[in-house]
Amino acid sequence: MPTQIHSELRTIDRRLSQYFNSTRAQWIDIVRAAVAARAGCTENDARSAPGFYAWNAATARARQIFRREGWEKGDHEGIETIWNADHRKMIAVMNCDAGTCALDRVPHNRTPKGNASDKVVALNTEMFKPSEMTPLERRPYSFWYLCIFDDGRQVRAEISRPVEYKGNQIVDYSERIFILQDGEWERIIVETPSADDGQDFDIDVRRK
Repeated sequence: MPTQIHSELRTIDRRLSQYFNSTRAQWIDIVRAAVAARAGCTENDARSAPGFYAWNAATARARQIFRREGWEKGDHEGIETIWNADHRKMIAVMNCDAGTCALDRVPHNRTPKGNASDKVVALNTEMFKPSEMTPLERRPYSFWYLCIFDDGRQVRAEISRPVEYKGNQIVDYSERIFILQDGEWERIIVETPSADDGQDFDIDVRRK
């Protein structure tokens, strides 16, 4: 089955609202947290620190935003998530490579994943088996990753549903919703205060 890719703003907004009752601005705010955390690392930090702090900050910000709206924090097979029983969705954050928001490639995880990723991918392959007449409460949860690419110059992000796992990597997705595409990060006005009582992130988009 071909991957569905949503790259047009109107379709992106519709899918985010339909699937997660969310807005693009909310996901961008989560990406901002990740970028700020990564940028705060220095050459004296451990080699794995930038990736860890970016992932941790994005996970925390996602929980801060969505738990107010009925989502819960979770730990599914050792993977830190947010989940919603009404939407039947689970979402985790993943640091990814340059395949993020690329039409001719897919995002790959930057660090190897263990058996837990294979299990969550299995959740999504099951989604194709029940008929549409299956009562909602008996349908399995679908699992999504917020994929973030940040190489210090470019930032891209998408929220996508993995369906194939091979060799410690996610290698295919059934659906991809582009959040930040090429050139969009530079146009974000990062000085604008957050509309809620959460943490504001002072980000220099001209980082070297």
